[in-house]
Amino acid sequence: MNSIPLQEVAQQCLHAFTQLVPASRAAFYRVDRQLQARDFRLHGMTGEMHRDYLDHYRQFDPLQPRNCLSSGLTVVPIELAMTRQPRRDNQRYRDFLQRHGIVDVVEVLAHRAGQPQAAISLLRTAEQGAFNSEQLARLEALQSLLQMAVANLQPCEDPLLDLTPKERQIAHLLRQGASNKQLAQELGVSLATIKTHLINLFRKTGVSSRTELVVNLFL
Repeated sequence: MNSIPLQEVAQQCLHAFTQLVPASRAAFYRVDRQLQARDFRLHGMTGEMHRDYLDHYRQFDPLQPRNCLSSGLTVVPIELAMTRQPRRDNQRYRDFLQRHGIVDVVEVLAHRAGQPQAAISLLRTAEQGAFNSEQLARLEALQSLLQMAVANLQPCEDPLLDLTPKERQIAHLLRQGASNKQLAQELGVSLATIKTHLINLFRKTGVSSRTELVVNLFL
């Protein structure tokens, strides 16, 4: 069976889930072999909030794929997930959610060979309130549809694995906003060498700008 484009799968899943179980914001993502979430598609969520999450709060998220896998569940409420990590981390993540007006989060996961393959994160504001037991039961039923929807997606590979150690170093520095001059200073090479590395990075990842490169590798 032919694979279905990721964008189409994500849009259809986000539309179905948020129509049947209303959520203020949502995100669809794939999970790579290192159990990292990537290839995000957002619904009702600003890019600013998403960047804030990736840059500062992802490590405190109790609903990361690794944590959800250890729970043994396919529908994981945040309150349950928070019982499985330190209170200090929970408080930092609550601060992030509160700053963005979020009062409840639920993760719904699809698996392949016992490993998370993709997931949908549903977030609700105070206006909608927390998910109730009926809505959680509805998400349990919808999980099988998510499972079928992502069955033909190609396994998610980490694009950083195709890069050399120096290229990975440059990619991480670019994510932090480093200029060519700063890259040259950090690596101890000339600007011409940096430009050559960037050309190779763009070619390998099929992009034409720094912004596209960071999105392709990290978002």
